[in-house]
Amino acid sequence: MSLVTLCFKHRPPTIPILWICGRRLGARNLNTTKDQHRADQIFAEALDRPPASRPAFIETTCGEDTQLRDEVTEMLAHYACAEDALTKTRTTHRISGRPEIEQVDIRTDTGRTVGTCKLDGRLPDDGLFERWGTRRQDDGPAAVLSLARQRLSLDDARQVGLHAAMLLRLDHPGLPRVLEAGTVDLGRGPEAFFLVERIDGEAIAETRAASTGELRRRVEQLIPLCDALQELHFHGLFHGRLTTSRMLSQDKGEVRLADPGLLASLARAIPDSAAAEKLRDYGGAPERPVLSPLALDGRIDVFDLGRLIEQWIEGHNGPLAVELGRIADKATAHDRQDRYRGGGELGDQLQSVLTPSDRGSEMNDPLSGLTPLTATLLMVIIAAAAFVLGVALDGWLF
Repeated sequence: MSLVTLCFKHRPPTIPILWICGRRLGARNLNTTKDQHRADQIFAEALDRPPASRPAFIETTCGEDTQLRDEVTEMLAHYACAEDALTKTRTTHRISGRPEIEQVDIRTDTGRTVGTCKLDGRLPDDGLFERWGTRRQDDGPAAVLSLARQRLSLDDARQVGLHAAMLLRLDHPGLPRVLEAGTVDLGRGPEAFFLVERIDGEAIAETRAASTGELRRRVEQLIPLCDALQELHFHGLFHGRLTTSRMLSQDKGEVRLADPGLLASLARAIPDSAAAEKLRDYGGAPERPVLSPLALDGRIDVFDLGRLIEQWIEGHNGPLAVELGRIADKATAHDRQDRYRGGGELGDQLQSVLTPSDRGSEMNDPLSGLTPLTATLLMVIIAAAAFVLGVALDGWLF
């Protein structure tokens, strides 16, 4: 079967690929042959051929063994039914052209043009990805076309497609929108591509905060970012590369992620890929180099944010820094079971530090708004009045 290049704009398929295997096993139980291994072999070889040539291939290969031919044909029929159910909920695309030219056309398999990406110029490589600045039309919003230097097998392409479906569903103001995603062949072999909204801004600070006020402002910016990460974590994804250069502060003060975790998504789709190796080498949480990307989760993002908070509070010893240090210690625990479970839980803890629960009791304290000198004088006056009142009561009673 030739590589199907996929780009998903709708919900993921409701019938998983494992269902195909289940139907295959069901077909074999209903219609077994003396050589089931031979049937499996013919079935696999038929899948590697164009659909139109499969019947002739099966006829020639099976010869006069009608039972073998019927079983292979039935297995293909079940596969085609499942494959049709999988692909009907998606939009199938491919990119034609070469990155060296000025534009890239995105077309459906039927030849209908979905859109043209005008290339604005090559961007710095992003580790595994080759990147180009793009626009859908001349006046369209800026986007980034990222091509992963990783040749994909047919199964790899399907897995990338499933993860692309999840990325395309993401919708949060702190995350860039994934406009198109899937696999493409530009002459170098099949590779994953992502067309993502371009986010520009200044990288947030990673050095020690100069004052308590600045520390508070940084934490206030970090809380919405935790909420954006929770959107990833809720969908079973994670970012995996939370450096300050990927957390960008924009004109209105909002902090947004520069990408929605493309490297982590590709690594989870293909656990033995170059993307997975790069994810392991990125540093940070201790489980990165020892666990498969499929076993990693949002707690590695929590670890990275905890390290960032540790850098911000270095040298500070006020109440805010002490509370933030407690949160950072939990976020960077060596055992991930002891960390916050996701960005949302970490964000809630940071919010509680900025708005402590005892603030209401402080507001009810009549001395809380006074200067130390005024409060002392008032306490002296209250003590003197109490003494005079006590003497008067003593004389009255006795």
